[in-house]
Amino acid sequence: MDRDAFIARVGRGVMSALLPQVGDFDGDVPQIDDGEELLALFRRRAVAVDAVVHGPVSRSGAARAVTGIAAGHDAATFMAWEDLPASGVVPALVEAGLEQVDHQVPEGERVAHQSSYRRLDLGVTGAEAGLAESGSVILAHGEGRPRMASLVPEIHVALVEVETLERTLAHWAQRHPEAAEETANLVIVTGPSRTGDIELQLNLGVHGPRHLHIVLIG
Repeated sequence: MDRDAFIARVGRGVMSALLPQVGDFDGDVPQIDDGEELLALFRRRAVAVDAVVHGPVSRSGAARAVTGIAAGHDAATFMAWEDLPASGVVPALVEAGLEQVDHQVPEGERVAHQSSYRRLDLGVTGAEAGLAESGSVILAHGEGRPRMASLVPEIHVALVEVETLERTLAHWAQRHPEAAEETANLVIVTGPSRTGDIELQLNLGVHGPRHLHIVLIG
């Protein structure tokens, strides 16, 4: 099979693919009780994987927390989700002098526009949930929630509502069985991007953000 035919076949498969029907889950998720509350466990596990945890702060205080992070990294540009869980974050960043990079690609200017992502310093996203067991955050991408905001910048700031914290991924999935069908891209982020080379040297930020800041809201 030649290359064009192969790519066309893959394209048709992607467009027509359907998730298999999964029956109701009758079992119980693991009941883990180690005597540590979710918030404290989440903070400890997130710090252990090199994330920086802020708060909890109020919704009105989230903008100040994010602008403080931006100032600490001397960020000059940013990209943000349109539906952040706290209002005022984007205006506060603009007022602080940062330039907002639009995630919408103008027609006929894709190459020039995407080249501007090379100078993107800061990405601000919300999160579906935080997982206490691993210190991870769950991101659901889609309209108004560009993947670039959490993949391209050197600094990723995730706003996580304390009420969304779950013990494990299994607990979250049990409460949100529809999640995989309702988003084009569901990602679990655990700390900054990290890569181990052939000499077993761990490097941060090679294939994604070098810094992950989690701002807890609640």
